Amino acid sequence: MANKNDILWMRQDVLGNLVSFYEKTWELHASKHAFDQTPTTQEHFFQAIVDPDYARRSLDPVIGNEACIFEKFFEAEQKRFFLPVIYDGVEAPHDYDKGKKKGRVMTGYFQNGPTSANIGEIFWSKSKGKKGSR
Repeated sequence: MANKNDILWMRQDVLGNLVSFYEKTWELHASKHAFDQTPTTQEHFFQAIVDPDYARRSLDPVIGNEACIFEKFFEAEQKRFFLPVIYDGVEAPHDYDKGKKKGRVMTGYFQNGPTSANIGEIFWSKSKGKKGSR
């Protein structure tokens, strides 16, 4: 079993933040979702960070302004993948938009149907490569 501080990888997200993916997160996710209709791989997590289609606001009241949800459509699965990242040192809403924060992957999942009530507006789009585009 992995130590909670063991890192599988660290990558820069499209907003300019450094995001870590911990072994413990992967182990918990893999065991919890082992029998999902569409199992996720580490590559799904990686691609959602380095090449997302959209970045959305988190509306989760427990997390507050500290989380961003990256969204990527995977052709092979024909589904959207959502990857919440929580950032440290967020003092004001949308601080992570400016980059230079440290974040960590919380989980990742394929979504069927409409988006969850905790997934907010799109504020960054790959098609334009900048904030505010849709």
